[in-house]
Amino acid sequence: DINEEDERQILELSQDPKIFDNLARSITPSVWGYEEIKRSLVLQLFSGVGKTHVDGQKSRGDIHILLVGDPGVAKSVILGFMANIAPKGRYVVGKSTSGAGLTATVVRDEYLRGWSLEAGAMVLANKGLVAIDELEKMDPTDRSAMHEAMEQQTVTISKANVQASLRSETSVLAAANPKFGRFDPYQSIAQQIDLPPTLINRFDVIFTLRDIPNREKDERIALHVLHEHRKQGEDMLIPRELFRKYVAYAKQRFKPVLTDEAVSEIKKFYIDLRNRPVSSESAMRPIPISARQLQALIRMSEASAKIRLSKKVVAEDAKNAIELMKYYLMQVGYDYESKTFDIDKIQLGRTTSQRNKT
Repeated sequence: DINEEDERQILELSQDPKIFDNLARSITPSVWGYEEIKRSLVLQLFSGVGKTHVDGQKSRGDIHILLVGDPGVAKSVILGFMANIAPKGRYVVGKSTSGAGLTATVVRDEYLRGWSLEAGAMVLANKGLVAIDELEKMDPTDRSAMHEAMEQQTVTISKANVQASLRSETSVLAAANPKFGRFDPYQSIAQQIDLPPTLINRFDVIFTLRDIPNREKDERIALHVLHEHRKQGEDMLIPRELFRKYVAYAKQRFKPVLTDEAVSEIKKFYIDLRNRPVSSESAMRPIPISARQLQALIRMSEASAKIRLSKKVVAEDAKNAIELMKYYLMQVGYDYESKTFDIDKIQLGRTTSQRNKT
């Protein structure tokens, strides 16, 4: 419920030129650093605009994020926080979750003497967010139930005499550990993400959190953690209730539209990156990003406009999205051999240059 006083505060907040940074700083204040990740999480909360085309086809507006990292880098803290602050947020853990618990299941009803349909977490969190921890420990058959819910945003059930299609317009925030529990510095990151390419493909951005000793950084983290324990933690920059109302208000009232400047900004980035001159003379050129990342850019730009409570997506919003996309590609999609970005490195686990040699 948003009353007039709330609305006044929300509109006042939205006038602040630093609103994006302030919202990002309000996310898990107990966790030090991770500016880019926090910015992406804010975008995920606001999400893009889902569209239904004239021919009846839908394109999703929800942003999916995957965090893969060493143990003890505060992945679960971030997930728990996001599930609590997002409207209709849910938190599930991989090992103790079945495919039915995530999507939906048909059970025999003793009272009605027939079959009844029971919704799982992704359907219950429709229009909200579901945080899935320990994704790599889930059973592969259970994990495959997520594919449809993530891209088509429906859960289709055909069991016994029940044929149903449920809506699951849900943003997914997942966390996983690398294959051997910790990243191996001598292997490409993509080979260590033990998830099928089809699933990795559906995440708009993937962040890798490395735990690498570094004196200066360790000192700041230690100080931050110790300070947290002495003072019972610091409060969010924007109060919790207001933060939740702000997200709900923006999602209910605003459906921003791309302006020409934003379109040209995204188009330039996409085309330049895909058609970079490559040093190698082989016919197989690395594909830096695919159309899926282009759609991710559009969704993130729309979310950035929603944060400003704007009806138009301007060039600045597109730049915000492009910055985050570059950061993510630099972390996981950069092929040092051909000195270019290569999306296959993330999605298939090996780069084009490796595949050519094979």
